[in-house]
Amino acid sequence: MNDQDFTTTILVDQKPENVFNAINNVRGWWSQEIDGNTSRLNDEFTYHYRDVHQCKMRLVEVDYCKKVVWLVVDNYFNFTNDKSEWTGDKIIFDISEQDNKTMLRFTHKGLVPEYECYTACVNGWSQYIQKSLKNLITTGNGEPNSREKAYTIHEVAARFNELAQAEKWFEIQDELFAENVKSIDPASSPYMGYAEGKAAVRKKGEDFVKMITDFHGAHTTFPVIGGNHFAVGREMDITVQGFGRIRLNEIMMYEVEHGKIIFEQFFY
Repeated sequence: MNDQDFTTTILVDQKPENVFNAINNVRGWWSQEIDGNTSRLNDEFTYHYRDVHQCKMRLVEVDYCKKVVWLVVDNYFNFTNDKSEWTGDKIIFDISEQDNKTMLRFTHKGLVPEYECYTACVNGWSQYIQKSLKNLITTGNGEPNSREKAYTIHEVAARFNELAQAEKWFEIQDELFAENVKSIDPASSPYMGYAEGKAAVRKKGEDFVKMITDFHGAHTTFPVIGGNHFAVGREMDITVQGFGRIRLNEIMMYEVEHGKIIFEQFFY
């Protein structure tokens, strides 16, 4: 097995049978939005979480109380350029006994640092295995995704990207910003400064837009996610009243809490 494949382990007091049954209860620890059967050889199921991530899994190995393997038949992320990531990978659950405990070794075979989704996927799997699945095994209650849960950092970043690519910046503020959002530009910026509160941040943006007399082009990169932050690169070629034509290259960083952007900072 490639040492770069993502692997994480948990150790519990429960018996292998409990671990095996919990793994196969995919709706109990991964997502309530699962269609299909999830426990027998050749079963196929689909996972979908809003418009951010969809995939189809097939159970290609089921060894009672010892091992479960899923094959990723198809996969789609809306926050990566490469829509083929995950497709053909295997999701492996190895169960073994160790010192009167049960060890679960989870491996996503094929999830390597070269994947654009790598950081987001590692964070996601770590959360699901180390917390949600472990809680399902030990307490009977996992923490799967559901339609009622607040948007995750990945969903916020994906929706941000969708709107940013369409140059819908005020729609981003309306939909994704918290009421207490803070916005910071460099202290030496001749264009914009500090604003706090959704209304004030919007006015800050509107005031800057009024200064633009000609728009020559712009480009925004895909988000890079780390923890509860994500960042994008932004290039603009604009003519600004009082400054002439400028090419602005910046890094835009955002902090997300409870499914909303609470902080933005610009570096240029």
